[in-house]
Amino acid sequence: MSTSSPDQDKVMPAAEVHGVRTGPSPAARRPATPAGGVVVETRNLSKQYGRIEALKGVTLTVRKGEIFGLLGQNGAGKTTMVKILLGITRATMGEASLLGEPVGTPRVRRHIGYLPEDHRFPDYHTGYSLLDFYGALLEVPAADRKRRIEENLDMVGLKNRMHYKVRTYSKGMKQRLGIAQALFHEPDVIFLDEPTDGVDPLGRKQIRDLLLSLKNEGRTIFLNSHLLGEVELICDRVIILHNGEILRQGAIES
Repeated sequence: MSTSSPDQDKVMPAAEVHGVRTGPSPAARRPATPAGGVVVETRNLSKQYGRIEALKGVTLTVRKGEIFGLLGQNGAGKTTMVKILLGITRATMGEASLLGEPVGTPRVRRHIGYLPEDHRFPDYHTGYSLLDFYGALLEVPAADRKRRIEENLDMVGLKNRMHYKVRTYSKGMKQRLGIAQALFHEPDVIFLDEPTDGVDPLGRKQIRDLLLSLKNEGRTIFLNSHLLGEVELICDRVIILHNGEILRQGAIES
């Protein structure tokens, strides 16, 4: 993996990010929610790429059922932070845990959904076959895949295009397909990196409504964005990163 710049690590395919296969009964191996309901925690997290300090002693907590916003301009260290929490990139110093276990633990990865920024899907797939492919990698049973594919594509407004090739999709449609992929295995914690990038205003509203619905189900959402207006509408708490450091953190009202 390249370490040439803070936010330019090569993004792993989503199926690889999710880690090892889930098996037929993932709920039986679901990690318990840690005491206090903290599902994401970092302490003095730092990351260096050569002489570049991408993160400088970042400490944060995210609790179960929150929509947590990570704000900052391009190059602030947001994507580096997400990749460390997913176990894609290793921190230089500090500690990070997810669902009470060290980041990158295979048992925890089974319960994480991830939408990378600027993702790439094989464009010879249809929306339907793409979700079926990722679902098979995660060992979601065939009967469940068939049901979930239509449900998830309908949820993101793509049911009427599910048998069209991905190459025919607009950028916004591909983004919504990426969200459907991230949610397909019903994860407990969902990391979304710029989820409304390239999506039209109506699509952004649909995505916001979807995220609020997931929150009401008890899911935890870690939202990475540079769009303050979008974050203000749905997040419970935010931190603002600048040059790898936290400038502000707290409830959205403050």
